[in-house]
Amino acid sequence: MRSSMKIVAVMAVTLLATGCNLIKGKETSGQYVDDTTIATRAKAALVKDNTVSASDFNIDVYKGNVTLTGVAKNSAEVSRAIDDIKRVPGVVGVKNATRVATADRGESKPE
Repeated sequence: MRSSMKIVAVMAVTLLATGCNLIKGKETSGQYVDDTTIATRAKAALVKDNTVSASDFNIDVYKGNVTLTGVAKNSAEVSRAIDDIKRVPGVVGVKNATRVATADRGESKPE
């Protein structure tokens, strides 16, 4: 029961966060649904991949173009995440806006 409530909560937040584009007229309702579907499938692809920490990445989609943000452990993890997302049906392109964590002082650097 708790896991289903978490799923419902995540979906509600996703819909509310991305709903602004539809209200502002940036997307049609069909594009909005397609982009939401792509975002969900892309996140699922990251979750399936054991070499990628899906919770460390955020995915935004606009007209099939995915922007990947977050902090990765290393550049190989970023490459793997991008490859996973590119294989999702409907993805037009992937923009990498991630950072790679450094071991020095907990800072991150652009990838």
